[in-house]
Amino acid sequence: MRDLEALSRALEKIGPAGAEPATVILAAIARLEDDPSLLDAFQRRALIEKGLELLDGAECPLCDRSWDDEDHLRKHLETKLSKSGEAATLQAEMLGAGSTLVQYSARLSGLIAPVVKIAAEHNDAARLLLDRWAQDLETFKGGLSDLQGLVGMKSRLERGWHGLPGQLATMLVAIRAAVDAKPDQTAHVDAHTFLTTAQLRLDDYREAMRKGTAAQKAARLGKAAYDAYCDVMETELNALYDSVETDFSTYYKAVNEDDEVKFTAKLSPSEGKLDFNVNFYERGLFPPGAYHSEGHQDGMGVCLYLALMKRLFGDRFTLALLDNVVMSVDSGHRYQFCKLLRSYFPNTQFIITTHDRLWAEQMHSAGLVTTKTSLAFHSWTVDTGPLVESNEEIWDEIAAALSRGKVETAAHGLRHHLEYASRHLADQLAARPAFRSDGNYELGELLPSVLVRMKELCGKAADAAQSWGNTAAKEEALNRKTALSESNGARSVEQWAVNKAVHYNEWANFGKKDFEPVIAAFKNLLECFRCDDCGSWLYASPKPIPESLRCACNKVTLNLKSKPK
Repeated sequence: MRDLEALSRALEKIGPAGAEPATVILAAIARLEDDPSLLDAFQRRALIEKGLELLDGAECPLCDRSWDDEDHLRKHLETKLSKSGEAATLQAEMLGAGSTLVQYSARLSGLIAPVVKIAAEHNDAARLLLDRWAQDLETFKGGLSDLQGLVGMKSRLERGWHGLPGQLATMLVAIRAAVDAKPDQTAHVDAHTFLTTAQLRLDDYREAMRKGTAAQKAARLGKAAYDAYCDVMETELNALYDSVETDFSTYYKAVNEDDEVKFTAKLSPSEGKLDFNVNFYERGLFPPGAYHSEGHQDGMGVCLYLALMKRLFGDRFTLALLDNVVMSVDSGHRYQFCKLLRSYFPNTQFIITTHDRLWAEQMHSAGLVTTKTSLAFHSWTVDTGPLVESNEEIWDEIAAALSRGKVETAAHGLRHHLEYASRHLADQLAARPAFRSDGNYELGELLPSVLVRMKELCGKAADAAQSWGNTAAKEEALNRKTALSESNGARSVEQWAVNKAVHYNEWANFGKKDFEPVIAAFKNLLECFRCDDCGSWLYASPKPIPESLRCACNKVTLNLKSKPK
């Protein structure tokens, strides 16, 4: 009924609709009939425009006539084109009006199409009439797209552009009456639509309920798994924290057993972080940076590292590199740190680097390292690089070089060993060479001061033993001083060798037999500074005012402090 009503209302207004564009087209056709030259201008305009596009030279592309030059030809064609301007304006008006009629025709065709389906069920004659009208409108639209078609539509426009069939109005009334006579199924259709929609929504609801039940079950299972994971993780982490807390506190108390025997630590997990607090002399738990000094914080850092490594690797914690880790720790606690490494990590190999010679000596005295397991670099220069502390087999290396006739190799090894030994002994014995701000002491400066210092210490030891009535100690000190004097006498024969103006390159000019006495003299000299049992260098303790001269194994222990008078 709505489709029939829409077409009927359109037929009532079909006369005025499209009348204006039809009038414009008819007026233009009348002008063309009054002035046939306009039609020629229409036809020629397109040809002239094409000729201007193809123009290339003085020959006309339209008639092949030759002109004087291209400019004259172009001006001629442009003049003809300008004369057709009125025709172009008229053409634009006609095509614009034709486009408007195409829109009206299309709208009318859209109203006819659904009515054709209705007529097919109730009035076959009406269906045929509507089909012919729809086809006629399509043909009419096709003729409105160009000038020739518009001119050919003159008679159609004069009769009426729509071409409305005369019997159509009567047939539409009959079709409407036939449709109107049918029973009203609106309620039935509405009920059917409601039930169909309700069924769809019921199915959706049931599916959502099934998914909701499955999701709730999955959520319960997921939460149970998550809770189990969290419980296990919390148990493991708490075990980790407890283990690390215990080990860390034990290690730190071992390093600071003199003043923090009641030290404790607490690792407390919180959201997104792990809090680490330590006890400050039983006044509460605070972050390490709150009250503890830099040295204590450095000690805590190393202890925490060791605790974590023990927890993570257990027996597989067999190697660790510690680079200057106790620079801020005072010397007393460094000795305790050596005891910590020896006591709690006997199966771990530590590679320890430091610039502090006191710390290196403390590691020696604590037994953490030995002469064979330590290496020192000193006297770095651009030309030679660092000088490496000589090893225990230096004399074997020198002898092997001499046996191959490599005097220069043996001389190089001897010179480096003497430089190392002189520097090391000067530090061990607190010798007093002339001060140099750059610390670049030559062999000829260090070795003589070491000899003087050793004689001085042996003399002090003999005097102290005399004061205490210790004949054995006095004899030992005098024997060592005598051995040193004898070795020094042998060394005096080769005095030129340590002159700072003469480098080992002079030795390289000697033959094997010439150089062997030099090696023997210095070897005997250096043996006077060693313990016969452990082979360690003798050292004065404490510095700078020593009270004893001893070795690493305490076989040599010479008292330097005389009995008070």
